[in-house]
Amino acid sequence: MKIKIFLIAVIMTFSGIFMSCVTTSQYSPGSGNKYQYVYKMVYPVKNSSLLFQDDSVIIQFKLDESTVRFQLQNISESAITLDWNRASIGISDRYFAVRHASNFYGDTNFSNSIIMPPLGYLRDVIIPRENVYNDGDKWVELDLLPTTDHRSSQLQESIKKNVGKRISLIFPILFGSTTKNYRFDFQVDTVKRIAWKDYTPLKRVPGPPPPVHPVTALDNVTTAVIMVGVLGFSAYVLSIKKNPPAE
Repeated sequence: MKIKIFLIAVIMTFSGIFMSCVTTSQYSPGSGNKYQYVYKMVYPVKNSSLLFQDDSVIIQFKLDESTVRFQLQNISESAITLDWNRASIGISDRYFAVRHASNFYGDTNFSNSIIMPPLGYLRDVIIPRENVYNDGDKWVELDLLPTTDHRSSQLQESIKKNVGKRISLIFPILFGSTTKNYRFDFQVDTVKRIAWKDYTPLKRVPGPPPPVHPVTALDNVTTAVIMVGVLGFSAYVLSIKKNPPAE
């Protein structure tokens, strides 16, 4: 009974995080109409809560514009590990390697997998590896499916036809020396246009690191001026006639 109460509390807490957790978009008001997708889980079970449970795990998902957020809890009697290096995400049957919290904004493709003991849980986020990058001034996340039509009637019709399209996840989970590949399919249930005033760009927590700017030509000139000054002063000091020590 205590375990059931604990699991319900964890799921309710996670639901609250879903409501408060946010994402960014590369678009801004004025670039066309904004659209919002509503998903439902269609495999391995069918439900609109995006919740799955078997004898070993409970997983709940939330899809935003560019990522899939989830909480995975171990309800088995042994430790489990999510093998991040073999996880993948599929968009309309095209599959991609993923980034998650530990390397979301990193230059490395290496992913850290952690061990979850019984009743342990993991909260994380998934994005296709190529869909987040630094353009030199800011970090950009690409949408899983287009959410702005850029005032194009053709793109507008294309977005509306995304009803029925699927986002899929492959989660290889290790139970000791045995791996079970969990697959989850989410289907676009509805697409609705929303007013920009009703759209709130959401921020990742933690947020992206500041971009590292390369040394500019001005910086090089400044460095050169400083070096010339230092060398000139050194030459001046060396050129001063040394007086012999007084006796």
